[in-house]
Parts: sequence; structure tokens; C-alpha cells
Amino acid sequence: MLGLSETQIALLPRTILGVGVVAALMMGLDKSAAISGSYRFSERFLWLLALAGGFWGIVLGGVLFHHKTHKPSFWIPVGLAAVVWGVIASKVWF
Repeated sequence: MLGLSETQIALLPRTILGVGVVAALMMGLDKSAAISGSYRFSERFLWLLALAGGFWGIVLGGVLFHHKTHKPSFWIPVGLAAVVWGVIASKVWF
């Protein structure tokens, strides 16, 4: 099972939940910054959040804040991160 201990496996859902919440908030902050013209988070940073387990928060934040919804090139890495986590979940829990 990917060489994870039982403790690490038990922490995965909490990690995915926590990183997802942070990712959704970052999408909201980035949208606010885009409107006001202030400092923005890089797409690479948002992609790393998605890869760290926050893929669902990026998607939720995109929908809630109408952020980056018309930029397909942004969503491809987010989709790939979701697939990676789907594979991890299938190896760990099924």
C-alpha cells in the first residue's frame, strides 16, 4: 500500500480535507486580488496545492468565486492531480 504506515493512512482524509479548505480559501483570496489588482498567487502554487490533496478545494473555489473558470490550461493540471489522488485512494483503500 504505497509503503505508508497505518497512522499515515489514517491521516490522509484529514490532510485532504485540510489542504482542500486552504486551497478553496486561496482561490477566493486570489480572485479578490485579481479584482483589486494586488499581489496574486501563481498558478504553479495553486497547482501544488491541488497536487498536495487540495484538488477538490481548487475546484470548489473556482466554482464559488467564479475564478479561472474560463481558463482551460489552468484546469488540466488540477484534473491530473485529481487523477493522481484517485489512484492513490484506490491503492490505499480498495
